[in-house]
Amino acid sequence: MNLKPDDCWQWHYDSELDSVMLDFNDGTSFTSQFSSKMLIPDAFSSHPFCVEDATLFEQFAESCYQTLLDETQSRQLIINGLIAYRFLKPQMPKSWHFASRRQALQPEVGEMVLTELTSNNEQALLMVVETNQQASLCVVAQPELLLNSGKSLRLGDAIKIMNDRLAAWQPEQVVVFEKVG
Repeated sequence: MNLKPDDCWQWHYDSELDSVMLDFNDGTSFTSQFSSKMLIPDAFSSHPFCVEDATLFEQFAESCYQTLLDETQSRQLIINGLIAYRFLKPQMPKSWHFASRRQALQPEVGEMVLTELTSNNEQALLMVVETNQQASLCVVAQPELLLNSGKSLRLGDAIKIMNDRLAAWQPEQVVVFEKVG
């Protein structure tokens, strides 16, 4: 990924777009998909992109490298993950959409995890952006996730899930065969 954190980056809220923005040092910006009703009061003022943001950016980027997401999707996931971590209001878990497991996972921030939908037993890939002993705030790490209620979450949307609904994710091994002879 060509995007590298920079101390000239700036967070700000754009009232016309009703969204948190991240301005890059090249004149471009990223528009968050989280509306103002989801944000804490601190999101409505300007902030520099700090060392903690840069550290999380690198953690999230490292996890994205292991997925099949393209560069644009990875950028969207990373930055929406940062915004979820930094500016989203606390959420209640919505674990009823997902099957429970015998043992709760204690994921780390930036870790990719799996969960299984109760409606159709399909697996969903998520990235953990905040965690405690009981639950984790995650962002969807796949293009779309259709929940039991018919509601659809898209790449980068946030959802809090109890840790007993999460499982470790292993990147798929890519085997390259060479022609012999």
